Amino acid sequence: MADWYYHDAAQGRVGPLSAEDLQARYRERRIQRDTLVWREGLREWQPLDRLSEELGLDGIQQDTAKPPPLPPGGPIGMNASTAYAGPAAAAGAGSVRTDVRYTAPPKRGMSGCLIAFIVLAVLALPVVGILAAIALPAYQDYTLRAKTAQSFNEANAVKLAVAEHLAANGRCPNNGDDGFGAATDYASATTAQIKIGTMHNGHCALELELRGIGPKVDGKTIWFEAIPEGDRVDWDCSGGDLPAIYRPGTCRPGTSISNG
Repeated sequence: MADWYYHDAAQGRVGPLSAEDLQARYRERRIQRDTLVWREGLREWQPLDRLSEELGLDGIQQDTAKPPPLPPGGPIGMNASTAYAGPAAAAGAGSVRTDVRYTAPPKRGMSGCLIAFIVLAVLALPVVGILAAIALPAYQDYTLRAKTAQSFNEANAVKLAVAEHLAANGRCPNNGDDGFGAATDYASATTAQIKIGTMHNGHCALELELRGIGPKVDGKTIWFEAIPEGDRVDWDCSGGDLPAIYRPGTCRPGTSISNG
């Protein structure tokens, strides 16, 4: 029977566990389908969803004993007096006044409110243009950062495998080593390749090259440098030629992220 492991953001690697243990933790919602799992024979960590058939998860229902959030309340301002006015109100609504006096309609012309609205609209046009000129580039940069973050997340499983290889073997792995694919094996819609190796200072590192995101970032790289800190490994992701504006906050110069 295979020993299974899964990665927890707070605890790091958890295991060994049996398939039945994983089934129980999935049923209890302690792990989800995007949780990274591994067993002997797998080249790298995989999302739980890819191994659901092997683990027999497709027929397991997660515990839904916890109630969902309460739905929003009813319409504001409704009460018994407004929901049902009663016969008296209906009778009052049906009465008609006959003593109303009518006067001739005023001469047609542009009202003061309409004139003010036109003036404000004319004055607002340049302001709207300025705001659009500021907001559009900001939105485009936000979109690039979001797609770049997606590529960074794809490197998490590789970082975890590198840290465990270093702890077990005392050396950095390279592309093609047991459990590690070629650089282009890690390609995706936003990742061109991930190179694995050793930096000049002896630290293990990944070099992630971006693609399919936009001209400002396609072909740019970011380095994930493993920095041993006691019994854990911290990752400095401030290297590479990707401009800081398109990096997550934890990967800008002067910051680091933990492997957990």
